[in-house]
Formats: sequence, structure tokens, C-alpha cells
Amino acid sequence: MSEEMTRRRFLVLGGVAVGAMALGGAGYAATRAPEVGRSRTTMGAGMSKVLVVYGTGSGCTIGVARQIGKTLAERGATVEVVSATEAPAPAGYDAVVVGSGVRAGNWHGPVESWVSANAATLKEKPVAFFTACLTMASDPSKRDEVRAYTDQVIKKSGVEPVGIGLFAGWNQPKKFSFIERAILRMMKAPEGDFRDFAAIGAWAAETAPKLGLT
Repeated sequence: MSEEMTRRRFLVLGGVAVGAMALGGAGYAATRAPEVGRSRTTMGAGMSKVLVVYGTGSGCTIGVARQIGKTLAERGATVEVVSATEAPAPAGYDAVVVGSGVRAGNWHGPVESWVSANAATLKEKPVAFFTACLTMASDPSKRDEVRAYTDQVIKKSGVEPVGIGLFAGWNQPKKFSFIERAILRMMKAPEGDFRDFAAIGAWAAETAPKLGLT
């Protein structure tokens, strides 16, 4: 192999490694930046008010957040599902659920910043966290790895959640950039929508009493 070919191979492999880290650290990204789908959704008409805040890029986590909101609304709450980019004020809610997809081994920036900015208020009420990540689809045994993304938020903010949900995300090629699609192919990431809405709903139902809902 010529020196030039060796150099090219090194650059390609290095680029793939850097790209893989950008997509999701040791795992895959469930969503990508910049943020999309900033619509606010209101569900239910109960006495308790619950805020569900999400961070996403491709839109994957919107569906997760709405399933959680739907389940909590069925448990007698009025639920607002809002993107972290809208900077919703948590003070007027009885409970809060916060979640994100993963990028570069972290939750999306807007939702991490939202948690940090509102940490004092969040510590005064029941809060649950969730993470959506494609790693859960490709290798369920890496649950601890995905949990670590949530643990980072807990450590940084000091907010102790009453429940933590870990869910598979998606790899919908049309939702990602050209470079991201190329990297995911090289990583042999499975294609498809791996969100298990039954499991998401079950987690929300299990978490509801911890949030003060009956």
C-alpha cells in the first residue's frame, strides 16, 4: 500500500471517528441539531398541571414527549408538551417531565440549558427525566450507557428525578443531514423507527403517581 493511500485511509477513518463522536459519543444520536418541531401541545383537562419539555433535532423525541403527555393526561392531568427552545416557565406547574435525544454524548443543548436555568424551581417539585437514543435499538444491553447521558444532567443541575425513562430512538435517513447519514451507514446503524410507544406509555403510567397523579 502506498504512503498516499495509507494517509488517505487514516484521514477517512479519523473523519468517521470524529463524526461518530459528534453523532452520539459512544452511541448513536436519536436526534440532531438544530432544533425542529417547536409546536406547543396541550392535552387533558385535569386539576393537576404537568409540563413536558423536550429537546430534539430530527423530531424523534417529539413523539416520545407527546406519548408521555397523552398518558399523563389520561391519568387526570392537564399536560403541556413544549420544546425547550420556547423556554417555558416551570413555576406554574405541579410536576415536570424533561427529556432529550442525544448528540455528542449529551442531551441537546437547549434542553440541558433549560434544566440548568430552572434548576432551583425544578428542585421544589416532582420531576422525571427521559432519554431517547438509537443505541437502545441496536444494543439493548447498553442501557447503562444510555442512562449515563441522563446522569450527566442530574450531576450538572442537582435536580433529582423521581423517575428516569430510557427509550430507543429512530434512524430515519431523510431526517438527518447527508454527512450524518453517511456516518450512520459506516457505523452500520439500523434504519427504522424503534420507538416503542407501548413501553413509553407504560413508563409514564408507572411514573404518574410519583408525579402526584393518581
